[in-house]
Order: sequence, then structure tokens, then C-alpha cells
Amino acid sequence: MANPFSIQGKRILVVGEASALNAVLVDRLSNLGADVVVSRTNTVAQVESDISRLSAGTSFDGFVFATMHSDFRPIKFLKPEIVAESINDNFALFIESVRSLLKGRLLKDGASIVAMSSISSFRAQKTKTAFCAAKAALDSAARCLALELGDKGIRVNSVQKGATDVDFSKEHIQTVTVLNDNATEKKQVLRTAKAEEIVNAVAFLLSDATPTMTGTSIVVDGGYTL
Repeated sequence: MANPFSIQGKRILVVGEASALNAVLVDRLSNLGADVVVSRTNTVAQVESDISRLSAGTSFDGFVFATMHSDFRPIKFLKPEIVAESINDNFALFIESVRSLLKGRLLKDGASIVAMSSISSFRAQKTKTAFCAAKAALDSAARCLALELGDKGIRVNSVQKGATDVDFSKEHIQTVTVLNDNATEKKQVLRTAKAEEIVNAVAFLLSDATPTMTGTSIVVDGGYTL
């Protein structure tokens, strides 16, 4: 019997910046047998040409939007250009990627789209207004696209991640963690999730295990939002 959780031989496009989490994502998906193609562009105007070039005329079984551009700024420092940058990186880039894939007929019928989101999309956090709003828009768009692309059998879901082990290597995360007396870690009922656990959720959604699962989000946060 074939393993329904397998992504062996699937051609997967990953759009996302170079980061510790995305390094684990690409490495693990590849080790699970997927043919992973990576785009590091963060410019909406260049997405279509970049995807077309990387596709080499061959369509994809799955697409993972993996950009996570978080920022900590009190409202008095949240200038319009900062808001625009967060919306561009965390939301608009996703929309343009999907549009470009569909325009170029580069997504197979029955393909799976997975958007990397955050618990910030539904859990308010001080100094993260722009990021929270951008990821909320991303999750809302994923639900709308799930409905719009359903006739092609294309699934659209998201993974709402909490803090992971690799996140704490970032200097600004370390600073906020100290200022908040390690509040994030204390609220995680189990423990801080490892990057591999986030990727496992992505791989599950890319697999054929649940072909009717669409328009939903998987929360991986160690129990933080309970």
C-alpha cells in the first residue's frame, strides 16, 4: 500500500528569504524525497519572472510560501513605509506568487499550497501591529483562495507557527524575550517547538494524506494559545 503521507517525487516550489527555519524547511523536504525549487526574491515586481525562470516549463505539485518578516515597533515608530514593507513581504508576495503560478499554468490540478503564517494572525501582541495584520490578511486570503481554486482540486492551507528553537537565535527576539521575562517560553505548555516540527506540518499538508483538507490552518505553538 502506498504511503499517503509521502512527498517522494513531488516537485515543490518554496518562496522565502534565507533564514534558519527555511534552511531546515528546504533540507527536510528534500530529504523526504521532494524535488525542491527555491526562490529567494522578496520583490513583488520580480516574482513572476523568477518563478517562470525556475519552473523551466514544468509545473509544480506544491507551493510553500515561507516568508516570515517579523518586526517589533511601537505604534509611534510605525511609519507608512514600514507597514508597506511588512504587508509586501508577508502578504502581497504570497498573492503575486499564486497569481504568477496560475497565470503560467505552473500548478498541477490537485496541487497543494501551504502558506507559512503565525499565531500572531489571531493573537494580539504589543509592538507587532504590522506583522499581526499582515499575517491575518494572509490567512484570510488562503481561505478565499481555497474556495476559488477548489474546482481545480487545489488545496490552500496555512501553518500558524509559534516560537521555535531557531527563532531565539535572532538578536531582536532575544532582547524581547529578556524584557518579557521569558513569557513566551513559560506559556508553552509542552515546550518550544523545533523547526523540524513546523516543517513536518508543512510536509503533511503537501502530501496526499488529506486531499479534502483546504481553507484551514494548523497551529504549532507548544500550547501557547490555549
